[in-house]
Amino acid sequence: MTLSSEQAEQALRDLETAGQRSGQLYRYQRSAPMLIVWGVIWLIGFGLSDFFPARVNLIWLVLDVVGVSASIYLGRASPSSTGKDSSWRWLASIFSILVFYILVQLVLQPVTEQQAAALMALLVALFYVLGGLWIGARLAIAGLVLAALTLVGFLTLSAHFNLWMAVVGGGALILAGLWLRRV
Repeated sequence: MTLSSEQAEQALRDLETAGQRSGQLYRYQRSAPMLIVWGVIWLIGFGLSDFFPARVNLIWLVLDVVGVSASIYLGRASPSSTGKDSSWRWLASIFSILVFYILVQLVLQPVTEQQAAALMALLVALFYVLGGLWIGARLAIAGLVLAALTLVGFLTLSAHFNLWMAVVGGGALILAGLWLRRV
């Protein structure tokens, strides 16, 4: 039995689609642990920030070092789909976000701790949306949900913003990581 040229072309398109979907699922599964790690860090960091506001800088410094270290470890633990080590790109991305955050803080002074926390959360949400453009829609959806939840908490729950971000922001990241894992 011979295939017609249309059948052969359709078979090749189906193979290409399957390959693209397989790559996307692989990237989702690689991203999932990082979302879970950062969700736990947000849960701890925002929770402690609410109870110990005088120590907020030390809390986040320690947790950010732990989070970045865990992200680098997780990124190195599983090879990238291209076979190249891309952890330097993630480090450069994180560093770029941090520098941008500091520069925005300098330009928009004075800001409250709550504004600074909301700005960082929105930058992280943007990072996930941009990552979703490259990796897949689920990551972009996670970023949009995180941005929306951050704005709801910031605009309506100022007295309890840190607790809101601990439970809802951290929880959203954890749930998004679990969602990406089960693809």
